[in-house]
Amino acid sequence: MDRAWEFVYRELLWIDGSTGLGHLYESDKAQPGRSVWYERTVKFTDRLCAEFGNITRDQLKSKIDQLFKECLQRLIEARKKTSQTDEIAQAIAEEGEDALSEEVVAEADDATEQPADYVPDADLVAEFTQLLIGRLQLTAEVAEPLARTLVGKARYYFTVERKRQNVLGEGFEDLLQLLIAKLTTVPADQIAIRKKADLLPGFAANHNRDRIEAPDLAVIVSGETKLLASIKWSLRQDRQKQLSDELDCYAALLSQDQFPRYVLITNEYDPGRLINTNALSRRGQTISCMYHVNPDLLREVLSDGQKYEEELLPLVQLNRLRSVGDFLKDIEATYGTNMPHQPLTTDQKRQLRRRKQ
Repeated sequence: MDRAWEFVYRELLWIDGSTGLGHLYESDKAQPGRSVWYERTVKFTDRLCAEFGNITRDQLKSKIDQLFKECLQRLIEARKKTSQTDEIAQAIAEEGEDALSEEVVAEADDATEQPADYVPDADLVAEFTQLLIGRLQLTAEVAEPLARTLVGKARYYFTVERKRQNVLGEGFEDLLQLLIAKLTTVPADQIAIRKKADLLPGFAANHNRDRIEAPDLAVIVSGETKLLASIKWSLRQDRQKQLSDELDCYAALLSQDQFPRYVLITNEYDPGRLINTNALSRRGQTISCMYHVNPDLLREVLSDGQKYEEELLPLVQLNRLRSVGDFLKDIEATYGTNMPHQPLTTDQKRQLRRRKQ
């Protein structure tokens, strides 16, 4: 359980193609000279390389992002059977080498054989070329290759990277469900995934609310909901509002005597966001605990400032900021049956990836 973070990062963490570093924070803020987040990202990536066996950054690229790569490979393979060239494979073949492994890019390249003079999105390239000539006074010889590059990167973002968020969100939830199944003895019938609150025991089924929130994971024991978990890879402002809406909904619909333990599982590295989330309160209810994928890395990444020591360390000391391994230990200690379990197999990991295609 103590190395559960490694499994999560191998499956879900990815390389930011603009920097060649692990994706720790918003890409626009993690650029050289832009903010402290670039140096933090370098520290994060180098520490991961050390934890994964003193490998290089290029080698790290092949070790992580396994779930998304598997989804892309299966998508490319499935669309090879169609007569029309797939734009996803095209985008990966042209712009994927900075963020994806050579195997994925090579497979995409094989699926998109085109004549040597083929120009994808030729009309858009022509428009970009004219804009560059008109706005920046570039020559056509300089503007056209630059326009092709810009269009290629835009295609990659809109056809490939935007799909990552779908895989990342549900993938994180499903990974935790799989870890619970394989590393704890909590009975499967006590775990509910993405089930609306008014369908869970202990919450009112009859109400006047227009929107009903669904916890990403709930634990149900003896006809009562004992735990509600919100699983968020990051905690940008929209996600913090979502947490507030969730807590308000659960508190409003509560019908059992005791409010369930409400926890957050996240990979957020911004100290301000974690501090704000810890202070969340609605209708007299609060977050019981925040479980971070790797709080040791969190401490190391934030060692350049005072916020960790002044505001996050007290949360660690109060057991309000713990690790995802601690989450697994806690639910095992509270809800497990102490029955023997088998370790996660390679085939079971592969089956998880297939579920996300």
